[in-house]
Amino acid sequence: MIRSQVSEQRRRAVASAWSMLVGAIAVALGGCFLVGAPERPDRGSVSGPVPYVEDCQACHAAPVGAHYLQSLHASMGVRCGQCHTPGGHPDFRQPVRDAKCGGCHLPEYQQTIGSRHFARRDQRPLDGDRAARARLRRDGFMATTAQGRVFVGDASSGDLGGRLCAACHYDEHRLGRDAVQRADFCTGCHTNRTEHFPSPTDGNRCVQCHVRVGQTVKDQNINTHRFAKPGD
Repeated sequence: MIRSQVSEQRRRAVASAWSMLVGAIAVALGGCFLVGAPERPDRGSVSGPVPYVEDCQACHAAPVGAHYLQSLHASMGVRCGQCHTPGGHPDFRQPVRDAKCGGCHLPEYQQTIGSRHFARRDQRPLDGDRAARARLRRDGFMATTAQGRVFVGDASSGDLGGRLCAACHYDEHRLGRDAVQRADFCTGCHTNRTEHFPSPTDGNRCVQCHVRVGQTVKDQNINTHRFAKPGD
């Protein structure tokens, strides 16, 4: 009799606990559906500034886009807005100067601004004169002076305003080593070098002797942007 009473009490206690649990769950779920959800914002409205979406190739597919797609920059995911002024249509009030390239290629930039090529550059108004920049681009980012052909930089921007990177690497938006590896690249400025390296060879003969070799932090040998006489 006692065992029967105890079992009955336990059964009632368990049933009561389950009833309370099921009731609590029902109230909670009912509240989710009974309480109105906040209204969703209008899909046409935008919170904050409109994101910059690059679609340069819609207008510049040829030849600029086609040349860009052949570049190492394109294969690495570097987009137009990372070099040109982003945010709407670039008006190039911030032209691509050496300092822009130095943002990614810092060691090469530091070696360039420490070079004789940079120290002897012809400084002239460029950043504020779009027509002057267009002429410079047509001239291969070089200028002819009484001392011969020289590199160019903006007169007001100091070390930041050079155009040496473009002079050596610009190849119609391909931006690689093809331009500087041409056989006549250096001799366009350094004339009278016919007998200087008489052995016939493909490509730019000058870099074989005058480009200094450096090492990375992992002890890999690489060509630097330092030029010197052999042995210096």
